[in-house]
Amino acid sequence: MIDVDVYNQLVPNLLTMAVQLLSTFVLFMVAYKLLWPAAQKYLAARADKMQEDLKQSEEAKKRAFEDREKALEQLNDASGKADEIVSAALKQAKDEKQSILDQANKEAQATKKKAHEQIEAEREAMYKDMQREMVEIAMSAAGKLIGDKSVDEFDKDAIDAFVKEASKQS
Repeated sequence: MIDVDVYNQLVPNLLTMAVQLLSTFVLFMVAYKLLWPAAQKYLAARADKMQEDLKQSEEAKKRAFEDREKALEQLNDASGKADEIVSAALKQAKDEKQSILDQANKEAQATKKKAHEQIEAEREAMYKDMQREMVEIAMSAAGKLIGDKSVDEFDKDAIDAFVKEASKQS
């Protein structure tokens, strides 16, 4: 049979336990003195970096909102200017339209006046031609009635006056 000391196996040795606790405490103190300041410095730097990033993101957010407000303001200004440009273009188009219509009316009036003058001139020319023809017919008829082929200027003037008098009465 095997002789096993169960009591020594279950209960630890106090000296070994004290040495282990002391060595653990020494290791903890060495780590605390050597590693803890570097770890704290790293954690502080990390916290500062996070705070700086947070601050920068807040500033970027603030700038973004300011830029958005400026963009909206510029958009409103541009919209107002566009409305002004459109209304000015419409006014200019109406003015041009009126100018073109006025010019067309002037040209139409001038053409109408010219046509009336031309018609009146043609009428006068036709009336004079008709009077001359009437005088010639009257002279020819008078020449045939009288039988005299040579009619002097006095007879022609008398017949002209007669035709003018007759035309005024009619």
